[in-house]
Amino acid sequence: MKIQSVSALLLLSVTTLLSGTLPAGEEWMTLRGRAQLGGIVNDNHSDNVFPSGFLSFDEGINLNRIDLIAEKRIVTNIKPRIGPFPGAKPAQADWGFRADLRYGTDAAVTYGVDDALKINEDQDRLWLLPQWYLQAYLPWGRGAAFVLGSWFTPLGKEIGAPVDPPTPFYTHAYAFVYQPVKHVGVMGAFILPFAPETGLWSLGLGVVQGWNNLRDNNANKTLLFDLRWRSRDFRTWIDLENIVGNEQSEQGITDQTRPFNAVSSGGDGLIRSMHSLTLRHQLDRHRDVTLNAVYGYQEGGDLVADANNPPGFLIVEDSRWYGLNLNYIHKIRDDLQWGCRAEWFRDENGAHALLPAGDYYGVTANLAWWPHKRLRLRPEVRYDWYSGSGRPFGGSVPAIYFGEESEQWVFSLDLTWFFDLPI
Repeated sequence: MKIQSVSALLLLSVTTLLSGTLPAGEEWMTLRGRAQLGGIVNDNHSDNVFPSGFLSFDEGINLNRIDLIAEKRIVTNIKPRIGPFPGAKPAQADWGFRADLRYGTDAAVTYGVDDALKINEDQDRLWLLPQWYLQAYLPWGRGAAFVLGSWFTPLGKEIGAPVDPPTPFYTHAYAFVYQPVKHVGVMGAFILPFAPETGLWSLGLGVVQGWNNLRDNNANKTLLFDLRWRSRDFRTWIDLENIVGNEQSEQGITDQTRPFNAVSSGGDGLIRSMHSLTLRHQLDRHRDVTLNAVYGYQEGGDLVADANNPPGFLIVEDSRWYGLNLNYIHKIRDDLQWGCRAEWFRDENGAHALLPAGDYYGVTANLAWWPHKRLRLRPEVRYDWYSGSGRPFGGSVPAIYFGEESEQWVFSLDLTWFFDLPI
């Protein structure tokens, strides 16, 4: 089925649901959204704010996203990619769905879906279908839940939506730039039968079409698995998340494996893995601290370059990347909080297609103010510096070839409106 047909079917399904009659006394489906507008500048003569700006490449005002989200929620005590929740196990099975539509510059493209939409050709702002999935709860054991479709990755502290938590900053940590954004496939989560006094434990297992793909770049699927723990008082969380699979590129076609590109002339599978450990603790009702550690690996190919890419673009030796980021959030009052983040990240061999090898350091601080319960205003300042043989900041994108600076200040101000629509 062509992608235009899939898109039309999805939009027709949402329209049909919106035109239906809701069961009396029930919230059968919710329709909500968010709109984010941000301004960002750096301290050098270049218009390029990458990589500190990450999803924003250019200085100036950006319509980051307008998201429209249709969802039928499920009654459950566990969610895939999130983990277990306290409370009694629901006795009845339940099902639901979610469909997201986005327009803006925050382009988390799914290869085989968003890139095939003709409306996006030669456009800076893109139409995207970030998530579209079925979800279900089954009263197996102590509780089980599943998702089937396209959904944001469970890997790492941050996700692709501007939700606070776990994404209280306008800019992102380097770990976010080196991880997948979303997957197409199936994933289940199961509460483990451990004694209640040990806390809540869950196991997640998934099979997906690689990183950010509807059409896989090879004949092998990719495995997701995670282990999650929540303390009895729910103030402490530990998440161990993993992804493993062959992710080699086809010669001359790297769209499916960005930002890591490796090619085997013999068609051999080239393994890629990434692992994330997140520890979060709520110090009290006002203060929250989170430590995230990541480690990634890409097996090298045997081609240095091809017709579409310059030398150095393809990974030809086993490459690793790893780092730490520490986040602290202090809620001053109901409508005001401040946050800070410190990070270190190392790319040993320049595995990322747009960044040189070396050590990256960053410090970020911001204020988040809600002048209205649905409106957030967030000024932010960020300082990054780099140690290595390249120049990742300033100049033009890609910075690995045209960067001019080894440090950068970035200042941003974003406005996000969260809204609900009656249906």
